[in-house]
Amino acid sequence: MVEETPRLGLHTYGQGDEGWDHTDTVEALDEHAIVRGPLAERPSEGRYDDELYHATDQGTTWRWDSSNGEWSYFGGREPTWNVEAHGITGDGETEVGHAVCELLETVDESGGGIVFFPPGRYLFERTVLIGDNTALMGTGRSTVFDGPRPTGEHGGALLSNRGYDRPDYDGASNWSVSNVRIDAPGANGILPAHAENVRLENIYGDAIYYHHIDVVSSKNVVVDGYWATRGGAGDSDAPIQFDSQNTGTAANGVWDGSTSTLVKRDGTPTRNCTLRDFEIEPANNPEYGVHIHRDGHESLTIKDGYITGCQYSAIRGDTGATMGDITIAGVSCIENARGITLGEDEQGRRDLTVSDVTIRTEDGELAAGSGLYASGFDSASLSNVTVDGAFTNVVLFDDMADLKLTNVTAKGGRDQGFRFRENVDVTVTAAHVAECGGAGLYVGPESSAAYGGVTFDDVGSTVVVDGETREWVTSSTSS
Repeated sequence: MVEETPRLGLHTYGQGDEGWDHTDTVEALDEHAIVRGPLAERPSEGRYDDELYHATDQGTTWRWDSSNGEWSYFGGREPTWNVEAHGITGDGETEVGHAVCELLETVDESGGGIVFFPPGRYLFERTVLIGDNTALMGTGRSTVFDGPRPTGEHGGALLSNRGYDRPDYDGASNWSVSNVRIDAPGANGILPAHAENVRLENIYGDAIYYHHIDVVSSKNVVVDGYWATRGGAGDSDAPIQFDSQNTGTAANGVWDGSTSTLVKRDGTPTRNCTLRDFEIEPANNPEYGVHIHRDGHESLTIKDGYITGCQYSAIRGDTGATMGDITIAGVSCIENARGITLGEDEQGRRDLTVSDVTIRTEDGELAAGSGLYASGFDSASLSNVTVDGAFTNVVLFDDMADLKLTNVTAKGGRDQGFRFRENVDVTVTAAHVAECGGAGLYVGPESSAAYGGVTFDDVGSTVVVDGETREWVTSSTSS
């Protein structure tokens, strides 16, 4: 098989044949076949458009574009680029960030595709920028991304996307990163910025300066499969963060190897994002496990995960930050100072749902504040939730217009089990309070509680009222 394609001179040697050759775009082929384009008659010589070239091992078809003298992706499976075939090595010594960026430019010009990183440690001395319709894939923990940075330049993103400096959601879309390990003590991690339709799958997080994953002013981002062994070494240390790049924000930079450029600061909210199937078990005790940072977040879902070892709160939303449609489901927050903290905002938040959640801290010296605290939501529902630990108050709410608790257990508080402190309108059904030094249920000023099916076991007092209550089902008490 030593023929050449007509006019274009693209070799069709079989892989392993003497003299075998191929282009950078169509690589490592077992067999080549030319499929004629729509022209019925072609000149015997010269280049022309619309010639199609089928790569049988990739299952893809490429089209010759004479306007730029290149093959472009035409159809079939997404084309695949193996970085090793382009001289990019994961030897842990060679800096390859610029080379990866050049390859990704080629991928982008071809309409996207899969970029494969074999096992190795890849040093990205600059932020790698991903384009539309592009998937970076590794082999799991054996594909490691590191980001060396000059002294004093810690924290520039390891990976981000094209268009990070554009407004709204005008950055790159339909891109993904999967099956890689981040071990980059000098860098920030994966930074979707002003991006749309992003999937981050099977991400392993070891050493990092700020966050393994930092979703900034993006929408439709799904993190599915994430395991963190450490939090950040810098002053913002949550392993994963949802952020909005508001006016005046001085963080979230892209490093080009010599200069840091901030993500566009236009207040675009992070919207419709999901974190699921995750485990955060950091050895260095960060403040938070999941941080909802700054204003404007909408439709965030955190589900099916485990968080431990946080010195402030497993899941925390910033004080005063507006947010809406927050769902936390199937999450275990074990041995953290607090479980869920979404407090200190009087109004402007919408729709909170917490279900099938366990918060437990047995270390009395670690437990602090409230195990679960939320405020400022116009509607909230908690169901099948257990909060257990020597917190000051086990469950605390402020400024909640329509709060419903069903099958919620509050246990072990130094003071109160359920504290509806101020301006809370709550309905409590089938709840249990145990081993609290103060009131099992406290209803504060300007608050109203309707409750039934509530049981008390070993509490200082059952119900203390500074607001209004209505008991419609007999509750029970044991000493």
